[in-house]
Amino acid sequence: MGIGDVLKIAFFALLLLALALAVMNYIQQASQPKPQLVMNIPAGLVYKGPPTTALAGYYCIESINSSNGYSIQLNAQFNNGEWGAQDVYVVAPWGQTGFDEAVWPCGYQGCHPVSLKFVATSPVSCAWLVIVLKNGYAYIGYSLDGRSITWFEEYPVNATYITTTVPGTPLHTDYTGIVLAGYGNGYQAQLNSVLVYLALYYWNGTTWVPAPVGVNHGFQTWETVNNAWVYASNTCGGVVSWPSPVNNTQCPSPPSFRP
Repeated sequence: MGIGDVLKIAFFALLLLALALAVMNYIQQASQPKPQLVMNIPAGLVYKGPPTTALAGYYCIESINSSNGYSIQLNAQFNNGEWGAQDVYVVAPWGQTGFDEAVWPCGYQGCHPVSLKFVATSPVSCAWLVIVLKNGYAYIGYSLDGRSITWFEEYPVNATYITTTVPGTPLHTDYTGIVLAGYGNGYQAQLNSVLVYLALYYWNGTTWVPAPVGVNHGFQTWETVNNAWVYASNTCGGVVSWPSPVNNTQCPSPPSFRP
């Protein structure tokens, strides 16, 4: 074999190697999550983890311009049929801010909540929303520092764990997570601009664990946003933005409070 043949073989070997690397890079890029445009649905994260007794949802508002208020909702579906609960930071169109909750004995078809409470506060840019099931009761609260919880409701729900499904409803899943939406009563937030970071942790029985998450597709709550970009990192974190998509997330350190 002459030197020319050796060079040809080496050239083709390098060409094949380069092609293989290019294909691998393409597959890796294609498998990475990308920002998704959502319209007329809640914008945020859906929980994709195992059944759990407690969820902690984190939000941090970098900036938001909504012409008619908004809310950030931690929604939890329970395992006893259609019961569920919401833990919500609210900014009303008239400027009032605070935390509220709702416990629902019914799901997709809608009904009236059996518990509604509101705690007025000054504006809170970053906080934890917490829903816990213990001894058949739902405990609902918030934490401003990640160390202690302000509980403002406990209500009997006869449930043992938080799930993501409602049997017999369309698509059966995606009912648990944390989202940005209208301030309440089915309203749609009219977002002019927004940058809000979201994250989810679940309790595994001994500690808080970063939750598997995806982009919500509309089954958590009746409140919505007009438009937003949503990015989910697959684990823990996500971001809601407008008008430009953002693909960096913030997964905070786990809270030190215990459910």
